[in-house]
Amino acid sequence: MAQARATLETQRGSLLTWFALIAGAAAGVGALYLINHGPWQNETVQRYVMHHAEQVVVILFFCCLAALLAKFFGALKERYVHSQTLLPGWDGKPMPVSDVTKLQQSLHLVWNKVKSTYLGQRIANVLNFVQSRGSANDLDDQMRTLADNDAIALDGSYALMRFMIWAMPILGFLGTVLGITEAIAGISPEQLEKGGAGDVTQGLTKAFDATALALGVTLVAMFINYLVEKFEQNLLERVDRFADTELAHRFVRTQAPTAVESAAPSGLQALLEKQIALWNASMQKAEERWSAPQQQEKWAAALQQALEGSLARFGQRIVETEKKLLERHQVVLDGLSKLAGAIKDQGTEHQVALARLTDAINLSVEMVAKMQTNEAQLIRLQDALNQNLSLLASSATFEQAVESLTAAIHLLTTRVNPGQATTPRIMRHEAA
Repeated sequence: MAQARATLETQRGSLLTWFALIAGAAAGVGALYLINHGPWQNETVQRYVMHHAEQVVVILFFCCLAALLAKFFGALKERYVHSQTLLPGWDGKPMPVSDVTKLQQSLHLVWNKVKSTYLGQRIANVLNFVQSRGSANDLDDQMRTLADNDAIALDGSYALMRFMIWAMPILGFLGTVLGITEAIAGISPEQLEKGGAGDVTQGLTKAFDATALALGVTLVAMFINYLVEKFEQNLLERVDRFADTELAHRFVRTQAPTAVESAAPSGLQALLEKQIALWNASMQKAEERWSAPQQQEKWAAALQQALEGSLARFGQRIVETEKKLLERHQVVLDGLSKLAGAIKDQGTEHQVALARLTDAINLSVEMVAKMQTNEAQLIRLQDALNQNLSLLASSATFEQAVESLTAAIHLLTTRVNPGQATTPRIMRHEAA
């Protein structure tokens, strides 16, 4: 039966794997086609499925959904089986082990419906165990083993979904890395000088879309996986309760002798009894010795001596600890004193430097005031110079006017009396 159960679990895992790969891949390809060419066309959505890594993430997400859907339908079948009557009624009284055949026949009538469920397999395994042993003495251990095996099988059945959920963010990160590589490789220094970093940032934005898509679908897949797994765990708990209620106390149990009692001969039993008697006698003698007054006094003296020694050692350790603490505190105080002295010296130096700086600032202020006074004097000198220059300019203009007037008189004289032209020339030289 264990081999048959292992074969059944293997078949379940194979069917689930093929269903997830085929149906999920077909659904993922169909969704990508609808997004790129069908009625689901949208620029924002298409932006997140442009890269090959993003397309693989979408297909893997639909594969995970297909696997979880198959698990959910299997859980619904399991829940339907719980509502069926698989065993005849029981009045609560233990029944003989020989009646297990009737229960197997009743289960065989609905075996085709329940052979792929945890409940059907649990009932069949318990009944086969009781029939093969001919006794229900070790049934509790067997039922715990079956419950542990079912829990392990249920946890292992989600290995494929866990792998796909783990792979989706990894593929998203891989798409981001490839997108960043493409964005950086496609940019040349000339393009950076012309267009700046706009192309790089746009490429990086598209690269990080793969990570965003992978994390989003991973979150959805993890939530659905949690819901389906929790649903199946509740069903498995119902299977355990059914087994405890309907099968754990259903059969009569006989108290068989233990292996030690059945194998031990009469001589060994007598030897054990004699040894037990010797141990009892030794314990009684020890109790008598401990209860004697002299022994109690010895114990009290030894205890007192031990306590005094412990107190003395404890006091000595306290004194040593105090000395060490005082030494450490003294070292700390010396360091603080040195630090305070250094701070004081530095403060004095800072005060002297500040006084010097104050004197220098006062001197600079005085020099600035003197510069302002000299600047006023320079301004007055400049005004006087400007006035002098104006006077000089006006005198030069006057001389030019006199020369022009002299030249005009000379010209008129020459035209009126050519013989007297020398006189004005002489006058001009005198005027000059």
